[in-house]
Amino acid sequence: MGKVESIRLAPMSLAGDEEPLARGRHTPELLDVLASGDPAAFAIDSRERVVFWNQGAAALLGRRAEEAIGRHCYDVMGGRDVFGNRFCYANCPLAAMSRAGETPGAFELRLPGNGHGGEPTTVHVTVVRLPGPRADLYTLVHILHPVNERERLARALERYAPASAGAAPAKAEQGAAETNPANDAAGSLTPREREILGWMAAGLQNKEIARRLDLSLATVRNHIHNTLEKLGVHSKLEAVSLAYRNGWVGPEDGPGKG
Repeated sequence: MGKVESIRLAPMSLAGDEEPLARGRHTPELLDVLASGDPAAFAIDSRERVVFWNQGAAALLGRRAEEAIGRHCYDVMGGRDVFGNRFCYANCPLAAMSRAGETPGAFELRLPGNGHGGEPTTVHVTVVRLPGPRADLYTLVHILHPVNERERLARALERYAPASAGAAPAKAEQGAAETNPANDAAGSLTPREREILGWMAAGLQNKEIARRLDLSLATVRNHIHNTLEKLGVHSKLEAVSLAYRNGWVGPEDGPGKG
């Protein structure tokens, strides 16, 4: 398992009533999933301070953990939306939604050349909201995937090319998608397992899922266990990340759809 750059934060107490990240009830799962640094990820508390920053984030954003942890995320990131408008600021839309108990959807963010001579980059951001001991205490995990804009432009040009020229690439892409092992694994999920995966992506815990679906907690746990086995992952957060990367769930679909 790779080194977690934020592990040095373990004994540090956060301000107010919030617990240290290393003592939080979600910590073992969070550290287990993100320790390798793939995918790149960081986490903030409910006061918008960075409390976790893995090696993937350090490599992608050009900023070491000690330069990020303890600071406000908007000071560290300085991100802008796809139109160039400033997105990262105090009480940003993500913070407002989280305080209202809503789970933010995935989005793209353009980041300046942070750190030591880093190049500007565009990232796809998936946010997972982990509730804390009180409604106003939570952790927002940001999972980052770099966007290759040149490749995206090439794909867009292919779509607008004449049908005869674009037919072969389209078939090739379709064949690749059909042979993707991850998609095969997703296809093996039952409707109930897909529904529960959707609620997991929405940030609900096992007890909340059980209440919504009128199931016993043991039944929900069994469905989640089977889902993790079929997807070949070891934790719920890893399953949610895989689902977002492959488009099985998304803000436009809603939990349980697809």
